[in-house]
Amino acid sequence: MGIFSRFFGKKSESKQIGNSIIANPDIDSPVGLTIVFKGALDINNDKLLTQLKSIDPTIKDIRYEMPFGQLEEGICLLVSWGKHVIRIYGLNAPYPKDVLELCVTPANYGQEIKQQIYESDSHLLLYYVGYEQDVLEQYLALTHLAACFEQFNALAVINEDAHTSLPVNFINALASENDGLTTLVACLPLLFCGFVKYEIENIKGIWMRTYGANKFGLPNFAALANSYEESDYYFDMFSNILNYLRQSKATMNPGDTMEIGDNRMMSLRAPKDDEYFLKDQGDLLVIEIN
Repeated sequence: MGIFSRFFGKKSESKQIGNSIIANPDIDSPVGLTIVFKGALDINNDKLLTQLKSIDPTIKDIRYEMPFGQLEEGICLLVSWGKHVIRIYGLNAPYPKDVLELCVTPANYGQEIKQQIYESDSHLLLYYVGYEQDVLEQYLALTHLAACFEQFNALAVINEDAHTSLPVNFINALASENDGLTTLVACLPLLFCGFVKYEIENIKGIWMRTYGANKFGLPNFAALANSYEESDYYFDMFSNILNYLRQSKATMNPGDTMEIGDNRMMSLRAPKDDEYFLKDQGDLLVIEIN
């Protein structure tokens, strides 16, 4: 079997042929995370797998393959355990500056680590190409593996689709705790559905919105807040709504209303024609509170 079939998958192939790891050929648009590093990539694959086993002792069958062999520059790697297959590309080059600014600037951690991330030297791209159907479980598999790169001078985990990021030491700390990653499950806007605030010229107030919910088959949400002081309120609201929709399989549509306490009603609408800044991939619902 050719190395391209092993790395990218082939419609006629199953997960494994012999001992080879086969990427799922039915995934056309995989979810992914990026890890940025200080200095050149210096990854020891055996230590990487040992760390993953240490984080989750229930993993028994983890292994890796290098479909293109050892490369002089960069990394190509397949990592597999259970249902999961993760494709890794690594480059000894900085991650695009505009994407870093998009994902790091709105993040809620210190300026010192943000500056280190802006000055990072190399990066890995992790894509889920396994056989788990639940998108959240796919993200959790990626996050488990991402946590293991702290030992190799990793700085942060970036989710470009969600416009968000977290320091890798925070990710590793969560992953190393018993059920620690449930924090990311219970609060999707932390990493998987980012929470962004921004001002628009000639509009009074602060727009707050999510990104990346479309990966879960959910709408993103936005609201025009009065000030930045309402950030926690809308962060919690978006998080609760997204969790409710994901768990219940319910739907929300323009025109829906909901009572939210204190004699207040929440109504949903589609973005207006002049709200071009809210329009991107997937559906978005604007929340208005009366």
